[in-house]
Amino acid sequence: MKKIPALLLMLVVGSANAALIDNGTSMIDTGTGLQWLDLTQTQSMSWNTSLASSFVTVDGYTHATETQVITLFTNAGFLTTNNVNNVLNNPAANTLLAFLGCTQFCNTVNATGRGFADWNGTFTTRPNYHLSGLGAGAATTSLLSSNLDLVDATAGHFLVKVVPVPAAVWLFGSAIGLMGVMRRKLSS
Repeated sequence: MKKIPALLLMLVVGSANAALIDNGTSMIDTGTGLQWLDLTQTQSMSWNTSLASSFVTVDGYTHATETQVITLFTNAGFLTTNNVNNVLNNPAANTLLAFLGCTQFCNTVNATGRGFADWNGTFTTRPNYHLSGLGAGAATTSLLSSNLDLVDATAGHFLVKVVPVPAAVWLFGSAIGLMGVMRRKLSS
């Protein structure tokens, strides 16, 4: 009887790891349950134009917050998100370049993905991730703008939407519930 709760605990721990899943023109971060539209889908749009796009009005995307972007960078494997160069960040930069797209210096060692995100509700920030040519792979959220009509040919928009709860979460909840039932039975 004691082996069953241990097995369930291993299933619970195993389902807690975040993964990034590429869907072609979007990516899902299983750690947050957010679907991220590729930056290249909104490249060269102003903030106001992106809000009027079908991505927002029909598909249900919203601008990601700075916190959501930082969490994405962390889940992708970035060790730092403050533009500190670190060669160990290159795999994370490669992943995001492959999954969310390149908006600047594409097909070079400086390949960069830049996009606007919501920052404190009043200004926009242009977080970006890039490869080793600009230093070692880095991520930053330090580029600010208050011009919501700014069109930037080198940036898209970090747009997100919540995706339905994956089966792993149901497994997690079921395992926790079953562990509680087993614990009560074992203590009786």
